[in-house]
Amino acid sequence: MKNTIYILIFVVLLILISIPLQQSHSDTEEITVIAIGDITVGSNLTPTIEKHGAGVFFEGTASVIQSADVATASLNTSISERGEPDPRSKLRFRAVPDLARALANAGFDAVSLATPHILDFGVEALEDTLTHLEWYNVKPMGAGLTPTAANAPVLLDVKSKKVALLSYLRGNEFNMASLNVVASAAFSQMTNAVKEINDTAEIVIVWLHWGKQESDENAQQSSIGRQRIFAQALIDAGADLVLCQQLHTLGGIELYGGKPIIYSLADFIYETYSLQYARTIIPKVTFAEGVLKSIELIPLLADKPGASFPQPSLLKTKNTTKESLDINLEETAIETLKEYQKRCAELNTEVIIKGERGWINSINTSQ
Repeated sequence: MKNTIYILIFVVLLILISIPLQQSHSDTEEITVIAIGDITVGSNLTPTIEKHGAGVFFEGTASVIQSADVATASLNTSISERGEPDPRSKLRFRAVPDLARALANAGFDAVSLATPHILDFGVEALEDTLTHLEWYNVKPMGAGLTPTAANAPVLLDVKSKKVALLSYLRGNEFNMASLNVVASAAFSQMTNAVKEINDTAEIVIVWLHWGKQESDENAQQSSIGRQRIFAQALIDAGADLVLCQQLHTLGGIELYGGKPIIYSLADFIYETYSLQYARTIIPKVTFAEGVLKSIELIPLLADKPGASFPQPSLLKTKNTTKESLDINLEETAIETLKEYQKRCAELNTEVIIKGERGWINSINTSQ
């Protein structure tokens, strides 16, 4: 009898001891976030989608996208077969519904719709975009049929934690602000929204699209200065990751207050047009207990020479495929990382290159 009692006491003690250990393990779980630049798909790519399916665009990157706990992108097109083209826009983009399924299958959890071309075909096309994305459980943000819906955060449950995403468009692209269906990047509105959601979420991510690329060099510098002011204010308000996207622009990464600001990831897919930046990067940000741990920089070939349609692929130091390209993948991967290393250095951020990856640690080098 005594032995039985001792055994029961021993079991109870083991259970009590294991509880805090399990809680401690849960608290230190890592959460990874991958961000992808502008995805701009229009009618010129419809024949490709009808022949191969929209999933063909993501065949070279889906494994990396799916490796993250949270994958997000900037969707710079509507997904619809309805709507009238905006006569004020010279370039108009609208993708067929299969793109929504392809985004889901590729591994995307949430996409920003606060982008310059989301209303190229009006509110009807926006309504269809929301419907298609939600059908495949890809969360839309930054646009909605009401101002409240447009400004609402997306909340994701990740490893027992809450991850919040917000999205805004800076400027009055095609008079979007007057329609109240795209979240406008008003300074106080954004910072207040971040402060409010910060009490609910472990990690807060903000997309901030700056619209068109500035053609004048002085205007570009002024735009970059404003971006830094806004991005740093969002960090001060409680954001953990800020993504400052701008059309056809590639920037670097700044660590401000120990938190990353990523200044534009350029084009991931841009219809059939030649990309200004054929070689870019995919950042994979790792948080531990809600604090930045590291950023892995994955080199990307967004525009293959001679390709008939866009199919971004990872650059690797060793070409293990039988594909014949007019480029040296090993040299290109290293060159891409070195070029990005320079962009980050301009923001006082050190990038360490190891093999086919770049790394940024959590040490804050910017004030």
